[in-house]
Amino acid sequence: MSQNNTQNQGHGGAPVGRSPHHPRANTNTNPSNRSNAHRPLRGALGPTGTGQRGLPDAFLEAVRQRSRIEELFPPGALRRAGSCFVALCPWHNDHNPSLTVDPARNSAHCFVCNRSADPIAWIQEQQGLSFREAVEELARRYAIPIPEQDPQAAARAEAERQERQRLLARREAQQKRFHAALLADLAAGGTGAAFLATRGLSATTAEAWGLGLNGARLMLPIRDLQGRCCGFSGRSIGGEEPKYKNTAADALFRKSELLFGLDRAAQAIRRSGEALLVEGPLDVIQLHQGGFPQAIAAMGTALAPGQRQALQRCGLRRLVVAFDADAPGTAATGRLISELRPMLCAGAFELLVLALPAGRDPDELLRSEGAEALRQRLAAASHWLTWELEQLLAPFRQAPDDLAVMQRCEVASRKLLAVLPNGPLRQRAEHTLRKVLGAVPSVPAGEQAQQGDLVDPQQGSGGSHSAIERAEWRALRLFFAAPECRAMMAVIRYQRPLHQRAIEFLAEVEKRLPQSTGQSDPLPDTVKDLTPRVEPELAQLLLDICREGLGARERLGQGLPEELMAILDVLEPVVEQIKSW
Repeated sequence: MSQNNTQNQGHGGAPVGRSPHHPRANTNTNPSNRSNAHRPLRGALGPTGTGQRGLPDAFLEAVRQRSRIEELFPPGALRRAGSCFVALCPWHNDHNPSLTVDPARNSAHCFVCNRSADPIAWIQEQQGLSFREAVEELARRYAIPIPEQDPQAAARAEAERQERQRLLARREAQQKRFHAALLADLAAGGTGAAFLATRGLSATTAEAWGLGLNGARLMLPIRDLQGRCCGFSGRSIGGEEPKYKNTAADALFRKSELLFGLDRAAQAIRRSGEALLVEGPLDVIQLHQGGFPQAIAAMGTALAPGQRQALQRCGLRRLVVAFDADAPGTAATGRLISELRPMLCAGAFELLVLALPAGRDPDELLRSEGAEALRQRLAAASHWLTWELEQLLAPFRQAPDDLAVMQRCEVASRKLLAVLPNGPLRQRAEHTLRKVLGAVPSVPAGEQAQQGDLVDPQQGSGGSHSAIERAEWRALRLFFAAPECRAMMAVIRYQRPLHQRAIEFLAEVEKRLPQSTGQSDPLPDTVKDLTPRVEPELAQLLLDICREGLGARERLGQGLPEELMAILDVLEPVVEQIKSW
């Protein structure tokens, strides 16, 4: 929306500040299937009474009441429409203003994609903040005192905040100094300029990304989702080892929470729902320059929970993995799929694997064959299970008469089937294995992953967790499986803190949902939509519960009362709460 076609809303709230190298901040794009016009999402829903992330409810309510949604937009972004404002919706590819900003309701709602947000949720998504960070940002903006529950904890938090601010100022100063050195080198045609030329990177690209030079290393700024420089990855340009040298971990630079290029890729991910994960930072820059703005790198080959959550906050629906087509890259792809399999089976997002020529990486393919060839390969990327099966069966296809190879394939097949729950994915795997091997390797009953297994995926299938914890897992599963049992499951006293947070979250979400009609239960889809807004450990548990609960109802059948009584034989409801309902 241009300045000429909009009018300033006239409020005094300052727009969100961003780095000069940072494009407009972004948010989740997964549209809900239900209309929430009168039910704005209130950040990551929290339990009433106890507060969210340890913040008192009175404080949260003060933040919600005193912060104004219309003041959180940059000047000129809103246009008056009666008692409301309209703006371009950030949650879908909007060309005509479809986002209604209602000061009376203090919420923003899009009638095209049916997404809503209150001030907390809005700033949380726009700036890529956690729930607590968003609340505290609004509290500071509106001069609302932040409560100090534990003086020692508050002192530690303030000390860490000041240390982060000190480090941030230092990193920004370093980035400017490194960048100035590279600009001088480019003007003189020095070693930095020569190295960038060998990688096909233009001076314009180097300047746009704020690249720098420090001795014999090209300095790549690593930014958070807000575009702030948190650290550097130094790439050797003269053959020095190690090839990449990152900033040491500190209060600001936490590699497991950062993704290289995400600050610049977030908008493209929000629009398409797709992220392209590659190995190296320079690959990311080359891909952006070549027309693939969804490219990111994890500065390694793993994807930590904090990195996954950052991607999901940007609306990730499809992750395309494009690691180098060599033995280490193939092994890293397999490890990544194994790590993410519970989320993939639960439908948190898709994962596809890009097929590359042997020994090549996406950067090399782009430079040698062009953007169109890479787009065609992206369109033909394989589903993660298809890729796993191809890798598993490749040795057998090459040597079908080798009994040792056949045995290894059988063992690997059994291991794969053991971790796939019953359903279409498992059926597809069995069909493929039967077609190639002539039979489906049997999985012992004790090893097979069933949709209704009494196993907390966060703890594993061993016997380390107690009977009470196992019963709590069954209670959480029953909350999903049986709406008629939810009131009882919500008043159980859960001993494991993570389980207690999960039931409080689920009960609050369920309370705010419209009543379901017929066979439709909106809870599972709503929980999946909200998991990117909670901490990774709780998000994973919610996805696991959702997957298990969806399949439990049919299997329980007439045994539902017995399951309920078995749970209540172990767990203790809170009597006072039972009397209240």
